[in-house]
Amino acid sequence: MRSASNDAIRSYLALLHRRRATSIAFRTTASSDSPTPPNPLRRADRLPTFSRTHISRRHSSEMATDNLRQLEALMSRLDRDRAVLQRPADTSPRTPNTISTDFNAADKIERHLHADGHRIWGLVVYRCTYSSDAAWETCVQRINASIRKAMDLYNGHDLLREGCFELTAISDATTLDGASTQAVRRHFRDWRARMLHVEQGSQEEIQSRRHEAPPRDWGLPVRYGFCVQVDEDSMRSVIADGGEPWVKLIKGDWEPREATMQQQQQHQQLQQQETEPGSLVESQGAHSDDEADFIDDDEDDEEYPAIEGCTDQDVGWMKVQLVGLMPDLYASLRDPNLWHVQYMRPPEIATA
Repeated sequence: MRSASNDAIRSYLALLHRRRATSIAFRTTASSDSPTPPNPLRRADRLPTFSRTHISRRHSSEMATDNLRQLEALMSRLDRDRAVLQRPADTSPRTPNTISTDFNAADKIERHLHADGHRIWGLVVYRCTYSSDAAWETCVQRINASIRKAMDLYNGHDLLREGCFELTAISDATTLDGASTQAVRRHFRDWRARMLHVEQGSQEEIQSRRHEAPPRDWGLPVRYGFCVQVDEDSMRSVIADGGEPWVKLIKGDWEPREATMQQQQQHQQLQQQETEPGSLVESQGAHSDDEADFIDDDEDDEEYPAIEGCTDQDVGWMKVQLVGLMPDLYASLRDPNLWHVQYMRPPEIATA
């Protein structure tokens, strides 16, 4: 930027020098009182002093016009440079005058792709109803339309190009027709284990594309952390002309609280086995009160109506409004804490 400013100053000084030289030449010609000496060799060159002055004035006017145009171009360039210098650091390249880059979902998704070294984003959609192929096609079209409409706000249609955005639809009437969320979750875990390097390339390719992660980035690719389930009810809500369209958003790594508690207990037992006997007693004495409080909190927890046999408050999935699911909620789910912030226990519908 400093080089651009120096070039602009040098151009401006050269322009002033040219204008000064033109002005001096004009004054010298106009103020001459003696006629131009005749040239005995060429009579055609014997022009009156007035004619020479007229030609000089005309030439000076043309040069002044040219210089004025150059000056205007120079000032326009300086204005552009000044605008770049004064632009805030959080300005979005997609929406510089409306939405900052911290709140532009397209910008956030692009930064996440660079940080992960990935090239494809988008949620995987599981078809769990087979009552009507035409209704399913309409449902998929409306999901895509909602994504494109949301990208209008963020000027992010470049992220919807082929090879970058994939709305992967998985259909299998034999295994998925009427499937539970837990069955979909198991299938999704197998799918992501197989498809990560198929979609994103080898580990070497991923590493070569990876950029430095932005501040406060958790590094959890949303495409392989969550999936969407469309059953009969949610499909009907999407294809209906009125009402509130919604789909089921499933958390891939969710486990029931009982299973989570068992995993924690097993982990604590392994830690105790690896600890020396002397320090084990001291450690147990130091943390016994906290552990007791933790157990009491679990025992006092409210028991909720069973959903697919789960009475936990968090059942690992929620109904989410279709509007805003992608890219808004998709970009935010990279933060694992957001699930607990957004979570609404069914049958409530969460806003994206």
